[in-house]
Amino acid sequence: MIRNSSIRLRRALSLLMLSSLLAGAAPAAYAASEAQTEDVKNLLEQYHLSKPSDEELNDAAIQGMVDSLDDPYTEYFTDDEWKQFQSYLEQTYVGVGIVTVLDEGTLYVQEVVQGSSAAKAGVQPGDAIVAVDGQSVRGKTQYQINQMIAGKDGTSVILTLSRNGKTHAYTLTRSSVQLPAATSRLLNGGIGYLSLSAFTSDAGEKFDAELGKLENKGMRALILDLRDNGGGYVNQAQKIAENFIQDGVLAHMTDRDGKDNPLEVKGVRKPYPVYVLVNENTASASELLSGALQDYGVAKLIGTQTYGKGVVQQFFNVSSGGVLKVTIEEYYTPNGHKVDHTGLRPDIQVQGAPQQLIAAIRAAGGAPAGLTAGKGVVSIDGIRMASKASVVRKNGAVYIDLKLASSFAGAALRYDPATKTIAFALGGKAERIAVSDSRILVQNGSSSIDVRLLAKWDANLSWSDAGGVLKLTNHR
Repeated sequence: MIRNSSIRLRRALSLLMLSSLLAGAAPAAYAASEAQTEDVKNLLEQYHLSKPSDEELNDAAIQGMVDSLDDPYTEYFTDDEWKQFQSYLEQTYVGVGIVTVLDEGTLYVQEVVQGSSAAKAGVQPGDAIVAVDGQSVRGKTQYQINQMIAGKDGTSVILTLSRNGKTHAYTLTRSSVQLPAATSRLLNGGIGYLSLSAFTSDAGEKFDAELGKLENKGMRALILDLRDNGGGYVNQAQKIAENFIQDGVLAHMTDRDGKDNPLEVKGVRKPYPVYVLVNENTASASELLSGALQDYGVAKLIGTQTYGKGVVQQFFNVSSGGVLKVTIEEYYTPNGHKVDHTGLRPDIQVQGAPQQLIAAIRAAGGAPAGLTAGKGVVSIDGIRMASKASVVRKNGAVYIDLKLASSFAGAALRYDPATKTIAFALGGKAERIAVSDSRILVQNGSSSIDVRLLAKWDANLSWSDAGGVLKLTNHR
């Protein structure tokens, strides 16, 4: 989580020692003077076998001071590293505009960024990457293939993709791409879904625009997806909170002297219920917002325990070059709950990304109508998310993850270790099956069910399987 600021510091090497003390570092048993530090550096430059340069030793000295704080969030950036970090904060990168997912040894296109070179060329989600610049990707890792696709701004790459049994070659130009911070979709029953992927410098504006679209369509409940959102700018979380908190604080900010500097929020209270999706990668500003909404009773959290980053950083421009990111505060939720190294506990704990979304839809009073699974992705009512090995095809049968299937059907699932049977309860009726039954497939610690048996147990489900994608429809 970041606060924006800029001050002028003096020489990086000598007085960054002072800044480390100001940031709260414990004094060493022996404190070297500035002159001693400079003398040691000169002697190393003059005599050490490796012939270290002045720049290398300065960098090492700075890194040593930062490391001495034992704080993973306090960092020094060179000018080039700072540009890269800014791109990370704003979700911009140079590429062709695709997000990939690896499933069963094949790398698929998970998402295509709107307006990118890939989108303009007609690349589609679900396309399998066969070759890059004519070189086969067979046997390569996801990282290796992504590195083959990566390159400098303005250069081109040829992607050979497989779709429905046919191959297509696309010549794509690498350019600056920005991932959307906020996207939304209105689901059945007037349930709004709004995904916020990062707290970029314009996240509040983007969020308000998407929320307005949903409200204009008559939304009666909101699902806010903060899963895998690693945070960003504090002031953007504050702006977003104004949509839900009428008069209160976003968090209590405690500085190094123990002084509480509460972040005040003066906004409105919405007439509809809110459900926030969180997971182990929900961190920093995402936890700041989630904790406030939970404490004020505005929203229920659904998912898994959050990451637990409850500290705030501030940027300082170093006059001699570079930028220093320094941890300056720890924050607590409005009710005083500690977040750092603890995280937030969901009101409704659910494992599995698709199951979490289904649980939120049901909590909002709805029911999922459609599910597609395959090629590393599960889609619930049009909302796509990475989910590997959710569908397995073996000996002419199609199996779907049992927990996912029961969640979609709205069934209760229970395993009886005494009889080694699985109970599938739905609509007042329970079906039982032995785990040794061929219609149950157990591998890698998870169980899948033959989709034909699933449809037999639940007459309201229909299914089809084509092109490597299984489709389920709930007719309730």
